[in-house]
Formats: sequence, structure tokens, C-alpha cells
Amino acid sequence: MSTPRKRTRPGPGSPALALLAVLLAGCAASPSSAPGHPDRAALTGSRPAGQRGQVPVTVTADRGVLRDGIVSLGVPFPPGVLLDPALLRVLDPAGVEVSLHAASIATWPADGSQRAVLVAWRASLDQGASATFSLEYGAPSRRDAGALAPSPDGPAVARLPPSWYARSRVIGYQITADQNTAFKVWEDKSERYLAEMTPAWQAYGIGCGATAMERTYYDAPHALFQRFIHHGTPGAYRRAREESTWYRGNELRWFAGGEVALYACADRWDPATPMDWRHLRNMLGQGMLDDYLLTGDPQALRALRGLGEAYLRNLPALRAGDKPQIKGTERNLAWTLMGLASYYAAEPRPDVREALVALIGTAFAWQRASRSGAFEHDIHAPDPEECGRGPRGGSPFMTSLVVEGLMDAWLLLRDPRIPEIVVRAAAWYRDHAINRDGVAFQYLWGCEDVAYQSSAWATLNLLISHVFGAAYLVSGDTTWLDFGDRMARHGIEHLYAGRPKNWTQGTRGFLKYMGYRAEGRSP
Repeated sequence: MSTPRKRTRPGPGSPALALLAVLLAGCAASPSSAPGHPDRAALTGSRPAGQRGQVPVTVTADRGVLRDGIVSLGVPFPPGVLLDPALLRVLDPAGVEVSLHAASIATWPADGSQRAVLVAWRASLDQGASATFSLEYGAPSRRDAGALAPSPDGPAVARLPPSWYARSRVIGYQITADQNTAFKVWEDKSERYLAEMTPAWQAYGIGCGATAMERTYYDAPHALFQRFIHHGTPGAYRRAREESTWYRGNELRWFAGGEVALYACADRWDPATPMDWRHLRNMLGQGMLDDYLLTGDPQALRALRGLGEAYLRNLPALRAGDKPQIKGTERNLAWTLMGLASYYAAEPRPDVREALVALIGTAFAWQRASRSGAFEHDIHAPDPEECGRGPRGGSPFMTSLVVEGLMDAWLLLRDPRIPEIVVRAAAWYRDHAINRDGVAFQYLWGCEDVAYQSSAWATLNLLISHVFGAAYLVSGDTTWLDFGDRMARHGIEHLYAGRPKNWTQGTRGFLKYMGYRAEGRSP
């Protein structure tokens, strides 16, 4: 089933038009001439001039009394906005500058500007009280508090407006809950499922043999941090932190003298042997990166490093042989891409970049080997219970994860191969992988003994939807948003999110779709 590929010309200076120019020119260019556009410096690669402004910081003592206690948060910035953490100061509600500690958390690889800065100071608040401070950037602090350790789980939560989080690209392209008028029903359904899940989220644990009872599969910390910046409430922040710290405390096992972290179900570490694909899919680099950027928690960075080193050191083994493990399923490539992109975002070392670029090359060559645009493989081999015969098939839901990993890399590297991969994958969904009824995508495409034509799989549309937003972002073709909107609405109609796995997979994908979509349509 196909839709017309009518191209709607974006307006002058739009992100879509300039990103289309990237495709045509094969090099980086700014998506907007507007001052302060989030991607301006990252795309040009030039040394930015920096900017000056202010943003409110709301501090709420939601867990007790704060008496001269540390208030801290990770403050993310769009590319090119802040050059030096020293160019920050905080004013209290009365306009008086406070003594401040500010230290870089991460920089944007393209221009070296600050991506996130740990900001900490001391304050006092009664239990339940809130106060609004003002963070000024581009102005040097005149009062140094000395070193202050982050306090991400103290009695008070410090948070920025959701609009600032969205603009900063701290979790890629996102929008706020207040902005979402096109899919308001999703907001209500998603929150209701999270609150009414039976059994409750906390009742789930580790699923070494299966994923149905797995608590964090599909990176619950990542989805919950997306939810936090989407809503910006203290409760959403606490929920994301709870999941992130639970994951670190329960689902990681350390090897190589504490330098390598694997999923807790792994019983050994051998860098010369490909990691088990059941472990790859539970190594959650994205959520650890979110936690680190938004809180500065050193434990989140430790976990991110451990996971990143596991991917990095195992990559030669994953890519080796005539039938490399990295191509056993699309998901194997996807989680490795997402893990290394997250690692590179925190530590942009040359060796991590080289590995990430090589993985993009793997995706490019794998897709190019077929005419369909799918990452074709023998789907019977990894899924014998789901398909008896399928030597040249693919998985729509796993492929969406590959695109997600590629877009994580695109945010950092602007590799010119990524747009072609993304658009070809989107065309495969539209032209080949969609069900005959046009409501859902086939659970497995190319399976010879099972048709997989049921519209029941439409709930997976929300996991997949971001592919069409990404295709718009890198091509400027708004027909991808027409198609994405149609499939998203079917997904919302058939939404099921009664288990952590289902809630997480739909939330992570759909929030990204809405973020991409907002670059070309009113949210």
C-alpha cells in the first residue's frame, strides 16, 4: 500500500529546508538562520559566539525540610549557547546572587559548547514550599560556592520549564505536554495506563528468560526521563530517578575490574565472544545518559561508561564472521548503536567516534544489500517460534530501533549516510511492511508461513512512528508527516500499555515522533 509522495515546499529558513540541503550537498549546514536556533552551531561546526539570557529554576521541597541544603540540577543548553560553565550565575527570589558551583557535564562534539552543566547552591525551604530562582547564562558568577556534590535525591527538586528542556535537545527532539494539541488523547491514555498498571510497575523485576515480566525493557529510565521533561513536575522527576537508580542497583553486573557493565543475567565477560543478544537488549545507555545530563549524578556516568565500554570492546566480535551477531536481528545493531551514541555524547573520544561511524557503515551496507529498504535477514533463525520460514524478512518494530540509534548519532555527527538510510527505511514501511488493512505494520515482514496481517499490532505503531518524523526531518518531505499522523492515530486507537514493556516502548517512540513533527507542523 502506497501514498503519493507529493513534496510540500517548506518555508524559507525552516529546519526542513536546510536539512534537505544537507542531503543534497552531503555536508553539514544550519537548519535555521534564526539566532539561537538549537542546532545552529552543531551543524556549522564553527566556534559559536555564545549567548546571554536567563531561565527560571523552580525548587520544590517535596520530600522534607531543606535547611541550608544543596540544591542541584543538570542544566542543558542548545548547541552554541553557552561556551563556559563560569558564565553562569543564580539569583534568589529576591534578585540577590547566590554562591554557586558550576561544572561541565558534557559538551556538544561539533563545536565544544556546553551541552549540560551541573549547577549547585545552598538554599532553605519549608516542606512543601516552592521558590523560583533565576539562572543567568552568559554572565560570569561573582560568588563561588566551592565544590558542591550533586544532590539528585535530596529533599528538594530543582527543575527548569519543560519548554527549555525541549529546546535544549537534552533528549533529542521533544515537545511539552502543553504543546501537544494534535494527540491530546494520547496524553490521557498514557498517564492512565501508568497510574493503573496491574500489577504496579514496581512489582516487575528482571526477566532473564523472557521479557513479559521485565521491568525496564526498552529502557524505562529513558522513557521516564522523556516523560519528566515533557511534564516538568517533581513527581515525574522522582519517578524517572527511581527507575534509573533501580536499574543500576538491580540490572547491572560488573566485569574487567569494574570497567565493563553487562546485563545482570550475564554470567561472564569475554570480549572475544559476541555478547548474547538477550543481554544487548537490556543494556540501557540512553537512560543513563539522560540521568547524567539532567542530574550530574556520577553513578549514572559510571553506568554509562561501563555499558559503553562493553559495546566498544565487544564490537569486533559482534561484527566478525560470515554471519555476524550484529546482524542476527535488527535489534542487535540498534542497541549497540544507541549504546555507543550515548557513550559518545558523554565522552566524545576519537575511538568511540570511530566505532560509532563504523556502525553507521554497517547499517548503510546492510540496507543497501537489499532492494526493499529493510535490513533483511533470516527471521526464522532468531524467531523460530514466531516464524517457521522467512529467509529474507525483517521486523518493523526492531527496525524502528535502528532508526532511533541512527538519529541519536545524527544529533552528534551529522553523518551524510544517515538521511538515505532513514528515508529508505520509511519507504519500506509504507510500501512493503504495512498490513493490507493499512491500520498496522506486519509484526514480521517476509514470514512465509504466518501472514501477520492483524490490525492488533497497531499498538506498535507508536514505537515505530518516530521513523516517519525522522524521515521528514532529514528530507523536508511533509508527506512523511501525513503518513506518520495516520499511523499514529491508529496506534492510539489500539493502544495497550498495561505492562512496563508496552508502556515504555510506545512512550519512547511516540514522544520522539511528536518532537520531530513539531519542526514542520503545529504540535
